[in-house]
Amino acid sequence: MFKNLMIYRIGPDWPTTAAQLEEALAQEPFAECGATQQKAVGWLPPRGQAHGALVESVGGQWIARFAIETKAVPADALKRKVQEAVDEIERTTGRHAGKKEQRDLRDDALLALLPQAFPRRSELNLWLAPDNRWLVIDTSSQSKADEVINSLVRTAGHGFTVALLQTKESPQAAMSAWLSDDRDRLPEAFDVGRDCELKGSGEEPAVIKFVRHDVATDEVRQHIADGNLPTKLALHWKARVRFALTHTLQLKQITFEEGMLQENDSTPDEDRFDADVALATGELGTLLADLIDALGGAAAEPSLQGAAAVAK
Repeated sequence: MFKNLMIYRIGPDWPTTAAQLEEALAQEPFAECGATQQKAVGWLPPRGQAHGALVESVGGQWIARFAIETKAVPADALKRKVQEAVDEIERTTGRHAGKKEQRDLRDDALLALLPQAFPRRSELNLWLAPDNRWLVIDTSSQSKADEVINSLVRTAGHGFTVALLQTKESPQAAMSAWLSDDRDRLPEAFDVGRDCELKGSGEEPAVIKFVRHDVATDEVRQHIADGNLPTKLALHWKARVRFALTHTLQLKQITFEEGMLQENDSTPDEDRFDADVALATGELGTLLADLIDALGGAAAEPSLQGAAAVAK
């Protein structure tokens, strides 16, 4: 259900109930792109049922789903269409189309070609943990996360504030320590995996990647001593979940150990969604709590900004 996590902290004043969130999201239900529309965004029922609820509460955890649909015209097709229009003007009038006219011709060509373009849709699962005030978005794309946050700002009203979760120790500093001589600092719940990425400084920084490689080596330690700091590190949590931690506190490439998800295979179809949500949020909720503790705990909350500012 969740492959990547971007973690935000919601302000204390909103929302108070799942019903309140449902009412807010209902202001922007998803509708497919129109014939000449380039992008459409909105909320879908997370169970996948037509006309279903936009917010599902399972074990006190709230789940929603956001859709982003885009249509793009290939650049070469658009260029040919514009050139045909320019050539037609020259043929029929004997004059060359100016820059402004060519911009207008480009807009006309785009509108003519968009109905033929195939839409591409991304659906993002959203998890709100009310007790911790976590807002977790299943994406590794900041631009897609911004679309979600901006929609929440538009629908949730003045009381909605949000900021990226911060920890007292930065993930990069902690990963540097775990990969250096201070690996004893790594909490028992975690083991270092066999992938990591280091990045240097400067205008054209070096990027050093280790893939399926022992990272507890003098070579890795020397790279860190030379100023190449970790930007991604594979971790294993309690022999149950594997993931990559980034220097920006994102979790990527999340995989549950074999057999965990299969525990729900015997669950009736009508109950499978609830079972999968309970398993995923239960495991990942405990993982996040352990990870935040490993990074010194959550940092004191700054003045939370309205999400419109966060998304910029």
